[in-house]
Amino acid sequence: MSEKKFLNGINPERREFLEKVTKGAFIIPTVISVMMLDQKLNLSTANAQSNDAVPVCLSFGAMISTPLGNIPVFALKPGMPVYTIDADGARTAMPLELVSKASVPSTHTICRLVLDDGREVRVSAGHPTADNRKIGDLVPGDILDGAVVASADRVPYTAGFTYDLLPSGDTGYYWADGVLMGSTLSPAFGFIVRRPVREEELSVNA
Repeated sequence: MSEKKFLNGINPERREFLEKVTKGAFIIPTVISVMMLDQKLNLSTANAQSNDAVPVCLSFGAMISTPLGNIPVFALKPGMPVYTIDADGARTAMPLELVSKASVPSTHTICRLVLDDGREVRVSAGHPTADNRKIGDLVPGDILDGAVVASADRVPYTAGFTYDLLPSGDTGYYWADGVLMGSTLSPAFGFIVRRPVREEELSVNA
């Protein structure tokens, strides 16, 4: 199915959502899957003008901080509790609102950041930090989540997919490999379809 036919076949709200996802670029084939509690959207498109423009998400091996312990990002489902930050800056557990999985080309690279306290994160260059910078813009000496970036390198990524999540709550922030991150699924990043998670829908209780 062509991108145009795909978008024409859905309601206006979902169409706007998917147009936000594709960013209006059509070069590199990409498949984006977004899971919500009540449905799963699959978008096949030709998205991205450069390596940095393809889905800007976490690597396959990223571990997400949750009340149940660290869980691989690929194993997360909507409704599961994860740790996030509230409007007052306090750590709190909230259910996941959205989870995404996006295909990336074999030429994709990700950023490998090592912090001076030993934490290490691997994520696409365009992914937002919790203070609205891009991971790919960070260089040694910059501060990330209270620590100094000791090294910042681009490395090949051959896992085929990247991942992201959006906790419910005030900020949409979460911890990946112990580092506080922003989310590409937040309204601030251009995603506009959000539905609050109801307590009775939670698949796992916090």
